[in-house]
Amino acid sequence: MGLRALGDSAWLFEAGGNDPRDRLALVLQVLGVLERNLIPEVLDVVSSFDTVAVHFDPGDGEAVLDWLTSLPPPDGDEGILLNGRIVEVPVVYGGDLEALSRELGRTQAEIAALHSGADYTVAAIGFSPGFPYLIGLPGELRLPRRATPRPVAAGSVAIAGGQAGIYPFDSQGGWHVIGRTDLRWFDPEQNPPALLKPGDRVRFVPADRLDSPVAGTTGPPASVRDGIEVIEPGTLTTVQDLGRPGFQKFGVSPGGAADGVAARVANRLVGNTDGAAVLECSMSGPVLRFHEPARLACVGWADARSGRPVEIRAGGEIDLRGRMRALRGYVAVSGGIDTPPVLGSRATDLRAGLGGFHGRALRSSDRLAIGPAALGPVPGDWRVGWPAAGDGVLELRFVKGVQSAWFADHSLKTFRSTVYQTSPVSDRMGTRLDGPALALAEPREMVSQPVVAGSVQVPPDGRPIILMAERQTLGGYPQIGHVISADLPKLARAWPGTPLRFREVTLEEARQAWRDLGRGLGLLRAGMGFLR
Repeated sequence: MGLRALGDSAWLFEAGGNDPRDRLALVLQVLGVLERNLIPEVLDVVSSFDTVAVHFDPGDGEAVLDWLTSLPPPDGDEGILLNGRIVEVPVVYGGDLEALSRELGRTQAEIAALHSGADYTVAAIGFSPGFPYLIGLPGELRLPRRATPRPVAAGSVAIAGGQAGIYPFDSQGGWHVIGRTDLRWFDPEQNPPALLKPGDRVRFVPADRLDSPVAGTTGPPASVRDGIEVIEPGTLTTVQDLGRPGFQKFGVSPGGAADGVAARVANRLVGNTDGAAVLECSMSGPVLRFHEPARLACVGWADARSGRPVEIRAGGEIDLRGRMRALRGYVAVSGGIDTPPVLGSRATDLRAGLGGFHGRALRSSDRLAIGPAALGPVPGDWRVGWPAAGDGVLELRFVKGVQSAWFADHSLKTFRSTVYQTSPVSDRMGTRLDGPALALAEPREMVSQPVVAGSVQVPPDGRPIILMAERQTLGGYPQIGHVISADLPKLARAWPGTPLRFREVTLEEARQAWRDLGRGLGLLRAGMGFLR
C-alpha cells in the first residue's frame, strides 16, 4: 500500500489510474480492509474520490504505519460500485432552474429529467456532516461553481462541476440549487449518524410536494436552575473540550479547543480531567454570575487571576472583559461545564450547529450547568505562567505538503522565506495569512481529499490558509505544507496581525516536538500534585 504523510497526524493512500470510477472502486476496497482490521491507535479513517486518510495521535504514527504495511491487499472486487445500497431521494425541482435553463439552453423539465434519470454513486462524505459528493451527473448538466457562495437551505439538492450533492444543514454554498428534499441526511442521535456512506447509490425521484419539513433544528434551551449565568457573552465564547474524533468519515469535524494545551492547563488547575468541557473565549471574555459556589481557573488573560484557581461564592460574579494576553483564553470550572454530549463530546461545532450550548456561541442570559466538583490544587499565592503567548515573529514548523510539488519554485521559496501576517478574516476553521500570493507551476484541477489540522491550503487567490480545530474533513485546495501539531496551539494564541514565518522540519522532528510538548504537560501535572 503506497502511503504518504499527511502532516504528522495521518497517513494518506492515493489510488492510481486514469478512470475516476476505477480509482473510487480501489478506495472502497482499501476502506473495507482498513475497517475490518482497525487498531485502537486509529482515530479516524476518511475516504474521498481517490484517497483514504488514516488519522492518529502524532505520537502513534510509527505504530499505525507498521499496522498499515502489515495489512492484506484489497480483494480486487471489480463490482464493488454496483453492490452499494440504493437510496431513493424525492425531489421537488425548482431553485435556480430558471437561470440554469437560460445558461444550459434547455427547458426546466429537461434539466429535471436529465438529473433524475441518472444513477449516482456516493464518492465521499464531507464539507459538512452528512453532505454527499455524488458522481454520475450527466455531462449536459456540467457547470462551474457559482463565483460567490450564498446561503443555501437545508435539504437543497445541488450540482456543480461534474457532481451532485445535498445540503444537510443551512450553509453557505457555491453550488447551483435545482430542487429540495425532505430526507434527514444527518442525525447525531442515530448510529450511524449519516444517512449515506461512500459506495452507496442514489436515485432522485421527482415529487410534486414534500411530506414533511427538513429536520435538524434544535429545540429551545433547557432550563438550568443554578450553575453559571452569562451576563455578557464576550466577543465569541463557546463551550469546548478536546473534540470528537471518530466521526470524520461522516463529515464531522473533530473540532474542540483551538488551543488544546491552554484548555488542559485550565482544567488541571481545578482538578478536572483534560477532556472536561471549558469555555473558550476569543478576543474578549464574558461576565459570568455563579448561582452556586465554584472553583474556577482562567488561562490566557494578562491580570493576576490568570493561571491559578479561584474560589467564588454563590451570587458572585467574575468579569473577564479585561486585557487578554492571547487571542483565545480558557475558563475551567471544577466539575466541568455540563452540557449534553453530542457524538461523545461537549465541543461546540459552530458550522454544523452541534454540541456545546445548543450548537452556538453563548448569549446573555444563557445558563450553564456545572458537573460534580473535582479535587484540585489548593488556591494560594502561586500561579502558572505556561503556556506563554509569545512575542515577536512566530515561527511555525511544517512538514512538506502532499501537493507541494505542484507549486512553482519561486512560490516554494516565497513560502519558506516570507514573513506573513495573520489576517483578521480568520476563525476557528482556519487562519488566513496576508502576504505574497503563491502560485502553481501550471494550472491543475483537484478533487477534494482528506485534510488535517495544520494543513496549509492555497486557494485560487494564492493567500495561504492554515486549517485549525474546526476544519472541514475534506478540502479541495492544494496543500503546500502542514504545520506540525505541536505548533498549532501557538498559532491559536496569535492575534490578528501577528507576523509569522515557516520553517521546514522532518517528520521525526515533528514527532519529537510532540513528545516535548507532552513532557511539558507531564511536568505540569507532577507539579500540581504537590499543591493538592
